[in-house]
Amino acid sequence: MNKHYAAAATLVALAGWSAGAHAQDETDAALDLATGRAPGGSSVMLYGVIDANIEYLSHASATGGSLVRENSGGIHNSRFGVRGTESLGGGTSAWFVLEAGFNSNDGTQATAGTLFNRTAAVGLANDRLGSLSFGLQYTAMYDILLRYDPMTFAQQYTWFPTTGSADSFAFRARNNNSVKYVGRFRGLTAIAEYSFGGDAASFQSSAAYGGGLDYDGGTFGAAVAYDYRNGAINSSGTWTKSRNVSVTVRQDVGRGELLAGYEHYLYNPTRSAAEAQQLWFGGVRYPVLKNLKVTAAYYYEQNKTADTSNAWMSVLSAQYALSKRTSLYATVAYAQATRYANGQFTPVGTTDDTAFGSNQTGVTIGMFHKF
Repeated sequence: MNKHYAAAATLVALAGWSAGAHAQDETDAALDLATGRAPGGSSVMLYGVIDANIEYLSHASATGGSLVRENSGGIHNSRFGVRGTESLGGGTSAWFVLEAGFNSNDGTQATAGTLFNRTAAVGLANDRLGSLSFGLQYTAMYDILLRYDPMTFAQQYTWFPTTGSADSFAFRARNNNSVKYVGRFRGLTAIAEYSFGGDAASFQSSAAYGGGLDYDGGTFGAAVAYDYRNGAINSSGTWTKSRNVSVTVRQDVGRGELLAGYEHYLYNPTRSAAEAQQLWFGGVRYPVLKNLKVTAAYYYEQNKTADTSNAWMSVLSAQYALSKRTSLYATVAYAQATRYANGQFTPVGTTDDTAFGSNQTGVTIGMFHKF
């Protein structure tokens, strides 16, 4: 048993589960498993994070009223999971990840009726060749943009992976029925994935694919990613098409880190119609003290679709680590629509709530604990 616990502890260290680490470390842990970087032997580990907060929102009702509520997942989505590896020899290993999301404020499943809604994947990994895996998995664009979003996809507040204007303007975080390859070659990570639509009427119906390259040069990084998906086939024998492309960079400056990027979205509801959106973003992360880090971020959303507003959002967030696993945080965000759009305005964060005014302010105070 001591040997088992030691292996689990090694995986915990590998995953970077420290309060000072960013959310991308969780993806790094999965990529380590996927590319054969997990420790030798066999191991199974239970892990998770629980995150809860109190939030204030302005312009939260049609009469202009404000809202105070408790949420799950301000910085990290609350979840638990099991991951494991088995060494097969010769630098090859088998691995799996099962991960379930839940709402800490009421104990319900994050996706009703689906237990492992975040990840359910199994694969083979080789030290030199990389990994091939199958199941419900993160898309390549999600894996890459998570590293470059200043707020690392925090629900309070970012405009990734969905954006404030509409859920349709988004790449998918995960794909069902996917086959995914991940390879690491010196400082370059390559990701490619394909999701089967499973429709007998057409192989392309509901299918999706994507890929990306992420270069890590230590103090400098740059990446490109692409995401494509088809809708279900309709009575006319056609389907909708969604395409996203992103370009991102990061640069360490002293103890801080600067991040910036661009995402372009194109949606074809029919063959003759198109909707487009651009998202520009940037920010800085800075460790003010040993246990205190501050993040500032800015997002600008430009829509080329009729009756859809342009908008911007600024965010300031601070995290204070009480220990390696427990942190307190406070975040404030302000979103402003720069163009009227049929009374529909962009809310702060990724909430489904509509902002009932041309601007909205969100303030969140919370904590998270990792295990």
